[in-house]
Amino acid sequence: MMKAGLDALYAQHDPDGAATQFRAVLNLNPTHYGATFQLARALDEAGKPGEARPLWEKVLQMAERSSDKPTADTARARLGQSDGASQEAMMRAGLDALYTRRDADGAIVLFRKVLAQNPAHYGATFQLATALDRAGKPKEARPLWEQVLQIAERVNDKPTADTARARLQQGK
Repeated sequence: MMKAGLDALYAQHDPDGAATQFRAVLNLNPTHYGATFQLARALDEAGKPGEARPLWEKVLQMAERSSDKPTADTARARLGQSDGASQEAMMRAGLDALYTRRDADGAIVLFRKVLAQNPAHYGATFQLATALDRAGKPKEARPLWEQVLQIAERVNDKPTADTARARLQQGK
């Protein structure tokens, strides 16, 4: 299960699948050091820092007990961060959900979180519009495509403006 979780997290870039594997390990052995660390990391990568925080606290305790300074330093650094997942991490997770795992609904949640932190995020606006279309919600996507077109024209991003125009023409 550890190997499957590591493969899911680092090779397949599937933090949710990895989290499932690491949780299974922890169900069998609740004090498994590696699974605790990797689950914390997977949850952060999945854009779930609030769920990851208690695990990072546990990792810090485990690392200090075993005199594992590098891991303790990693846990301390993570605990020093805000629980708001970084926009970059949420964008990566959203792109992975949308394009790798074909999970438009999961991507929608993540792109909306980015936009909640930064309503003017150009990439998140574009990707949310795309995800809504793929989830069969073109009416929800339309105002976002209109925003994308305005931004694309303002910054002279012709390919994106053309994409937005084409999408808006479909809805007429």
